Amino acid sequence: MGDDGAACGVEVLRGGDECVVRAGAVVLATGGYGADPELFAELDGAPLVSAAAPTSTGDGLHLGRSVGAALQGAGTYLPSFGGLPDAQTPGRAAWTDRPRLTSERDPWEIYVDRAGRRWVAEDEESIDAKERALAACVKDLTFWMVLDDVALSAASGGMRQLLIGREPDEVRAMAGVREGVHGADSLEQLAVEAGIDGDGLVDTVARYNVAVAAGADPDFGRTHLPAPIAVPPFYAIRNHAITLITFQGLDIDASCAVRDEAGEPIRGLFAVGEVIGSGATCGNSFCSGMLVTPALTFGRLVGAALGGAHQPVTVRTPSSRA
Repeated sequence: MGDDGAACGVEVLRGGDECVVRAGAVVLATGGYGADPELFAELDGAPLVSAAAPTSTGDGLHLGRSVGAALQGAGTYLPSFGGLPDAQTPGRAAWTDRPRLTSERDPWEIYVDRAGRRWVAEDEESIDAKERALAACVKDLTFWMVLDDVALSAASGGMRQLLIGREPDEVRAMAGVREGVHGADSLEQLAVEAGIDGDGLVDTVARYNVAVAAGADPDFGRTHLPAPIAVPPFYAIRNHAITLITFQGLDIDASCAVRDEAGEPIRGLFAVGEVIGSGATCGNSFCSGMLVTPALTFGRLVGAALGGAHQPVTVRTPSSRA
């Protein structure tokens, strides 16, 4: 920042040397914070399991806040529905083991939280409705798909598979070997293996089985009730809400100028793309690819505006300062 409080350039490393790049304006376009667990926990109050780019480290937010920038988008966070956490890399998602969504297949399993309680109609086709239920009802955004061997045997062939590309015997072989996949001969032991409350799980399965026998689910209105969960071995597959995009970001005005806590533009500082938060363009909604158009459009508009103003750029290296 210059003596007059305006953004006037950045410091960068070039070939190991620190360089000062002076310009009439600075545009932050550094992406979101989907690879920064600490910032994610601070802003969204949830543990992070991410499929965002590893470079989404929130640098633009840190830079903006260091000069007094305000944030926007609080309260708009919405996760993608769920996937298995990566077995080798904590905090990352393993898309190769993604469960098939129930918009793709009819579910035989139930979903339970750490208390062993169901929290949604598993056959709800709207992923948006499920994402909202997950964010609202499941404290740590972790849940388990619970099923018996009959259900697993039925999950064979193409779109009927429980995990994409995995036939029943492959899933059985993962139990107790692959992190987050558990199998046991009793529900009580399954709860111990998976870290679920045992009494809650046993009660929930018993209540679900009564609903199957009656042909009606009084708790959540599930209509696909093919079979009770009754034939061992039983399985629990852990899922966690997945972060692809982040919702909070630098507060900007209509010209994409970054604003401070008082709502005043910080002279010379602009921001475009996910660094302004997906809440700024999508609100409390989630749809893959929806940040591409705003990033391209805002970047073009800001580039044209600043280019038309003939903003000068100079680079000062260690040798040029001598």
